[in-house]
Amino acid sequence: MNMPLLEKERNRLHKYLSKEQQDNSLAVIIKNLQTIHNFSPQEIIDLFKEKPSDKIPVSIFNKKLGCLESIVKYLKENKELKYNEIARLLNRDQRTIWTTYQKAKKKLKTLLPVNSEFFIPIKEISSRKYAVLESITRYLKDYLHLPLHQIASLLERDQRTIWTTYQRAKRKR
Repeated sequence: MNMPLLEKERNRLHKYLSKEQQDNSLAVIIKNLQTIHNFSPQEIIDLFKEKPSDKIPVSIFNKKLGCLESIVKYLKENKELKYNEIARLLNRDQRTIWTTYQKAKKKLKTLLPVNSEFFIPIKEISSRKYAVLESITRYLKDYLHLPLHQIASLLERDQRTIWTTYQRAKRKR
């Protein structure tokens, strides 16, 4: 399920429909999420709770930077968060965040592009059970149901790397 489309749909409902029509349309959307996409009631509630600021756009990932470097650089430069805020969000040590940002800044001096239709919740990345790339791959495959070749293309990684990463994440479950 594409999260930005859900947000667009919600905004469209509020703009053009009466309260009763919104409730009926929202019921149809929820029913589709349950039947077609097999979302649990809790997952649907979580979708509506999440804010765009709690998500990382997939477009920030590139060949030059590692996944954590991309995320830290995005949060520091695009979102203008402090090191301690980034460390708290990502469940990492503040010194790790500082070091990661310094390395990313040397590798790539420009701002990261934010023109994505796919987003990853920060809470998925903050789990220390999985490596960062494992968390991202697992989320894109299991929750957004993207094929591995598309994930590889979005993250600018080799398909075999994504396959291996996803297999590792599956074993950890």
